[in-house]
Amino acid sequence: LKESIGNIESQIDYMNKIVSDLQDFVKPVNPEKVPVDLEKLVITTLSKVKVHENIAIQTSFEKLPMVSADAQLLKRVFMNLFTNAVQAMPNGGELIVQTQKRKGKIQVIIIDSGLGIPEAVKPKLFTPLFTTKSKGQGFGLAVCKRVIEAHGGTITFESQEGKGAKFIVELPPLT
Repeated sequence: LKESIGNIESQIDYMNKIVSDLQDFVKPVNPEKVPVDLEKLVITTLSKVKVHENIAIQTSFEKLPMVSADAQLLKRVFMNLFTNAVQAMPNGGELIVQTQKRKGKIQVIIIDSGLGIPEAVKPKLFTPLFTTKSKGQGFGLAVCKRVIEAHGGTITFESQEGKGAKFIVELPPLT
């Protein structure tokens, strides 16, 4: 019974994500910005990600100024990026999460030692309805990009097939 309830909860979470992604994709992103402690938000979000025991997590956080952001929207972005990183390491590996301030911007860097992103996929990565996952809808990274851009930031990535991926989210500090 416990296992069945767990499966039902997991499916409900998955359906909620699909509906939320669809809603976020079709409506304009209008963040309700308030001062946010990005380090605290990242740590809280990371703690909610289901990580296999064969994945080591390493974190490194610089002391950062607050950012002006919609915490709920940013949580969704980071949850998506963390989940993608974990899913890219089916045989285990290392997930590195860092925050830092560079060139006046606040950066959250997510690095996985997973499968990497094939060259043919890279140009389509943030395209709506594009996915490489059998259960994916193709909205996750497209919505992440829209949310980060609505906050005045950018999201970029570096990857080499077979050698993992690195996603960099840059946001302006609170002014």
